[in-house]
Amino acid sequence: MSTDRVREVRVRAGRVQPSGSWIYVWIDVATNAVAYVGGTGFDPELRAYLHVTSDDPDIGRIRAAIPRYEERNFDVLAFAVPGHIDRAEARSALAADVTCGGRPAASSSRGVAEFVGRILSELDARGVKRMRGDAARPEDGWPR
Repeated sequence: MSTDRVREVRVRAGRVQPSGSWIYVWIDVATNAVAYVGGTGFDPELRAYLHVTSDDPDIGRIRAAIPRYEERNFDVLAFAVPGHIDRAEARSALAADVTCGGRPAASSSRGVAEFVGRILSELDARGVKRMRGDAARPEDGWPR
């Protein structure tokens, strides 16, 4: 992280205000497979931390949905969402692609399809496999 610029974190009425937009992909290190796809307005490191430390299943989603998460290793890849793209739409399109075995992401937005395509290209370049059977699935409330 660069230390040569100031970063402002806004807290209004006791609530931290999101300052970015991210799509992130959890990859199981042992299998090199996608385990989870999420999106956040907060720093990806913070969101990853909350995924594995919060007892609230709506916040600690990895903890709640992936068996033996604490015995496993994950790498989390975070992709900054451009301002003109709807994060929820992009997350849903990416999640649909990785859970449907490589079917093209269905999206009404050309920008979303291109953004998701760039993420999939990065995953392919890293040799990342699509969703595994023991990953968090839609019936587990994934993706949200």
